[in-house]
Amino acid sequence: MKTIHSSTDIESRWLSRSKLRDPQFVRVVRILSWVVTLFFIAALIGAIYQALVNDNPLPIWAWLGLVALLAAAIGMIVALIVYQGAARRVGPFAVRPSSRVAGELKSEARRVEAGGASSLRADIHMMAGVLRLVGGAKDPMEASFTYDDADWKTPLVAYSVDAAGRGDLVVEQRATHRPAMRQGRCEWVIRLNQDLPTQLNVKFGAGKADLTLAGLTLDRLRVESGVGELALDLSGEWGRSLQAFIKAGIGDTVLRLPQHAGVRVQSTVGLGSVHPHGLTWNGGAYTNALYGQAAVTLDITVEGGMGKLKLEQAG
Repeated sequence: MKTIHSSTDIESRWLSRSKLRDPQFVRVVRILSWVVTLFFIAALIGAIYQALVNDNPLPIWAWLGLVALLAAAIGMIVALIVYQGAARRVGPFAVRPSSRVAGELKSEARRVEAGGASSLRADIHMMAGVLRLVGGAKDPMEASFTYDDADWKTPLVAYSVDAAGRGDLVVEQRATHRPAMRQGRCEWVIRLNQDLPTQLNVKFGAGKADLTLAGLTLDRLRVESGVGELALDLSGEWGRSLQAFIKAGIGDTVLRLPQHAGVRVQSTVGLGSVHPHGLTWNGGAYTNALYGQAAVTLDITVEGGMGKLKLEQAG
């Protein structure tokens, strides 16, 4: 039988082999790159000096070197501006949930009945706004949607149960595509059932996402965010192990972790930093004191973009 690996498995396996998450390896690479760059700049200055003193044309490699250095300088300046903007949330990176209402502010409540499902796969897609996801629903999903109808249509909610008894839930935001500098208010509160074994996929664009998943019976978790704030609460008691993949974009990400389970976090960060409060680096990942000892383990892969990644253990 041919084994099909999910994208989460592939990404986690790639990161487990990659040394790009090892701070010491990254530090060595940075030092070597600076040494090579300094040697190159010294050779370039020498070539320019010889050309001026001897009144000779500048070698072609020197011209190419100047162009490369200029492009690198421009790239670093742009990257610095983007990073500072994302860190301070200023300019085009001041992505805050909109409170504007250009049309009529509508509120809707939706509920999805189980229909005999014994497990659940939930796909939640939100382009912009405020998303709050929690447990506590008696049915597979209970939700309330508040939105400005000038910019947003009624959210798409689709649900079906297959022959194996798995419920497939899709919740998707739909836009009116009204020309506007900034889209209007949109807020979702989604409650999921805590007893159904659940594969959860959340794709979030811009704004603020607060995912409190403690208590859910999660088999697998995948979260992708774009621009804004992402808070993911995995604290509480876990009755089973979990494999999770989190892809952060531009902005701060806070990951709250359980106290009484083993935790392993593999992370890569682009322009940003990792703050592993209560976790230690073991040479391959950030782990807590119970990793390798507890019966339940949360194995989390975090792919960062621009901003801070905060790892917090529940007290």
